[in-house]
Amino acid sequence: MSTIDTLLAGGRLRPVDFGLLDDELPERGLVGTERFFGFLTNELPSIPSQDAMLSALEQLASLFNRYLTNTPLILNSPISPLRHLEDAVWEFKTLDVRVFGWAVRKDYFVVDSGCDTKKLKAGNINYSAFINQTTWVRKNLGFQSGTYITGSHPSNVIEKFVIPPRPKGGAVHRRR
Repeated sequence: MSTIDTLLAGGRLRPVDFGLLDDELPERGLVGTERFFGFLTNELPSIPSQDAMLSALEQLASLFNRYLTNTPLILNSPISPLRHLEDAVWEFKTLDVRVFGWAVRKDYFVVDSGCDTKKLKAGNINYSAFINQTTWVRKNLGFQSGTYITGSHPSNVIEKFVIPPRPKGGAVHRRR
């Protein structure tokens, strides 16, 4: 039995599911710790949204549903939805939310915590705290080197993604 199976059976990890449509099946794995589910219940609903169309909760649900259904994630866009930080810790990003975790194998993540983006940008919380916490939780759950992905490129952790080409010269020019 794998570490993931053992932790799921013991209730230390739970599947993350924001309610896929009836014709959608999860093609990638996403599980969360109790801390992550506490964030979903206690903090995420009160995060104010900068998006005129989606609440912070809806933004995260949309991102995780795209991830779960194996829809290619578009990286290096204005808000790249997935980014490697350090020490095999990855960040899922929306306009208003950041979620931190690690990949146990390609297309399979464990998420441990989340926060309001504004708190990070204001310096009230720093990335190193989330990196340290995530590495501690990973080790405490029994993951050792070799039982999670240490690579830092998106191709190490997800199969389908798109990195759009950048405009030449760094700026977008429009003809009049």
